[in-house]
Amino acid sequence: MGSAKPIPTALRVVAGLFVFEAVCAAIEVVVSLMHGHINLNFGVLGFLIGPGLIRLSRGWRTCALVFCWFALLGAPLLMLLMLGDSGSLDFKFLGQRVGRASRELGFIFGVIVFLLALWQYRVLTREDVRQLFGLPPGAPPSDPPE
Repeated sequence: MGSAKPIPTALRVVAGLFVFEAVCAAIEVVVSLMHGHINLNFGVLGFLIGPGLIRLSRGWRTCALVFCWFALLGAPLLMLLMLGDSGSLDFKFLGQRVGRASRELGFIFGVIVFLLALWQYRVLTREDVRQLFGLPPGAPPSDPPE
């Protein structure tokens, strides 16, 4: 009866971050709808990814890894684009423009997003976490096809 696997704190934090991002994405979608705009935001999948990670679902782990890969590739690309742009950036909160931010602040935000995604990726690919999802030791970071 006591064979339930303990979930590491780092994995719980990763799951919680996905749910937090989903809450922010859902609020953004609702605010956009209130302003007459349709906004599709795949971040709402975090409502499924977070609990899926806690349930140790291999499929939701793979989905979480895909989201991490997008952030790991997208954040540096956006930072490079910001370096080539002149002037300040529009600062948006929940999809609505609330002010302007310097390029440097945008660059720092991009670095934070990149480092957070890198940490999430490292947690999801740690040996002990992979074994919780039923992956054998030494298996590739993503799920093998079945």
